[in-house]
Amino acid sequence: MTLLIILVIVIGIIGLAALYVAGQHVYLRRQFQKKEQADGRLFQRVRHNLNERLSVKEAEQRFKLELHTEVLQFIKANTDFPLTQNDRLRILNNGEELFPALFEEIAKAKHHVHILFYTVQNDHISNKLFEKLEQKVQEGVQVRLLVDGVGSHSLIGGKRFKELQKRGIQCSVFTPPRLRFLPYMNFRNHRKIVVIDGNVAFTGGLNVGDEYVHRDPNTGFWRDVHLLIEGESVLLMQRIFATDWYYTTGELLEENEQFFPTFTTEETQQHDQGTILAQVVPSGPDMTRSMAKDSYLKVICAAKERVWLGTPYFVPDQEMIEALKQARKRGIEVKLIVPKRTDNPLAHYASFHFHKQLLPAGVEIYLYEKGFYHAKIALVDNYIANIGSVNLDRRSFYYSFEAGLFIYDRHICQRMETIFKQDLKDCKPLLPEQLYRQPLWAKAATQLSLIMAPWL
Repeated sequence: MTLLIILVIVIGIIGLAALYVAGQHVYLRRQFQKKEQADGRLFQRVRHNLNERLSVKEAEQRFKLELHTEVLQFIKANTDFPLTQNDRLRILNNGEELFPALFEEIAKAKHHVHILFYTVQNDHISNKLFEKLEQKVQEGVQVRLLVDGVGSHSLIGGKRFKELQKRGIQCSVFTPPRLRFLPYMNFRNHRKIVVIDGNVAFTGGLNVGDEYVHRDPNTGFWRDVHLLIEGESVLLMQRIFATDWYYTTGELLEENEQFFPTFTTEETQQHDQGTILAQVVPSGPDMTRSMAKDSYLKVICAAKERVWLGTPYFVPDQEMIEALKQARKRGIEVKLIVPKRTDNPLAHYASFHFHKQLLPAGVEIYLYEKGFYHAKIALVDNYIANIGSVNLDRRSFYYSFEAGLFIYDRHICQRMETIFKQDLKDCKPLLPEQLYRQPLWAKAATQLSLIMAPWL
């Protein structure tokens, strides 16, 4: 009888805790919906100008879209983010390409530098960035730095963060790790966005820290992909930053030519190999649906030939698993690159459960062995590519604020194909027998990790 009473009490406590968490999530989603409503009121001129410049029908005609217009329509209808048509993109491989390019563009800044990262460390490469930013402040440039309270905890808890503020850098933290923010801890800002003078932007998978330039002995070589963007998509990256900045600080950036420059008709009508059709895709708990997941589902279901994916964490929901299995049934080639080495054991072991479902369906899974694979990329057929901050896990799908760029361009897709094939040379295929012959402790770790799968 005593054991029964204890069991009832324990179950009751767990139930109450679950109800509390669920209630907090409902409350917080309502709070984040206020953020979405604020975004709807802001930046109307930018949204109107871009919508006026290019409709989906016009994009079909000007860019000779052969397939996948339903993808464009779906994203446009569900994000209120217009198509952009005069983007020029440069793919940056790893930190050794990102940081020199980033520092070069910061050095050119005349009006503002806006930086949003999930993780900014307090180490060698981070301090090189801080020095560049401090120099720009001395030159009269506005510098705003927004970091996530969990991802950047080592920075915000130290003296360096206060020094940055004293030296004129406007700093803010997205839900810092304090008691009053405890209910918010499950919702993180995972975006990686830099905007300079409203003309140049960066986004992708890299954060700021020595590990991203291969200086962490625990992770070793860090494989990642980032983008340098010029053109109209910069305005929408700015819009994402400005909304997040307004949410955390209450400061509203003016919708003027300094922050949101207007592109001329002549600029938007240019179309050559360097000018690209694209869509900025935000996602987060402030939106009515998970665009991180749903945009991926849409392109997978629209695929005609291939779906190639790269992600550091693979803990999808069943809907994503079924979409990939159905793609194989339609004869679509499906390849997935994941890391063999991990920095998140829970996500690593949980992923084995999903690998077991995909391998029998004919999905090819490759383990990256050169170092830690952290790229978040997709290549669908010969015409759609995606680069951004979204992992193929439930945290990115449901709990994190994310951003990425869908690119509709054959030349970029050819470049992404080359990159993907090069990474495959540093991989070994995952074979079914490797999963079924795992030691008992590994199988137990998988089952235990699955308990946390909804939050991984």
